[in-house]
Amino acid sequence: MGPLDRTFMPLARTDATPDRPRVLLVEDDDALRRSLQLLLVARGYDVRAYPSGDGLACDAEALRSACLVADLVYPGGDGLGLLQDLREVGWDGAAILISGHMTDEWAARARAIGFDAVLSKPIGETVLASWVARLLERGGGRA
Repeated sequence: MGPLDRTFMPLARTDATPDRPRVLLVEDDDALRRSLQLLLVARGYDVRAYPSGDGLACDAEALRSACLVADLVYPGGDGLGLLQDLREVGWDGAAILISGHMTDEWAARARAIGFDAVLSKPIGETVLASWVARLLERGGGRA
């Protein structure tokens, strides 16, 4: 098991609703993380943003999320390992990998691990929000 197996505990209260799905955002660049967070919040999502997977692992509400948007590489980890850890503890949401250094090899590995979409930075203003909406409309994650 990965580092997430001991950290998730359900809480009685949640801000996410069917009309306001929760998105997990893991991006180490502070300015980009804030920009993407504001963009997704403006589109109606409840966004929990983290500079690394460590912050997400400490969030007991993370497993109630509908979608993960993760950077390929961040200090102390990577999006591929993070998605694997989430899947190991039963999370089945949609997953989007983002990177400024995407290669065909990384994209193929990401899809094999279970990412539904792979996007290259810089990400256009509407591209990420459109992908999140599309994946959640189809039911998101592993159907």
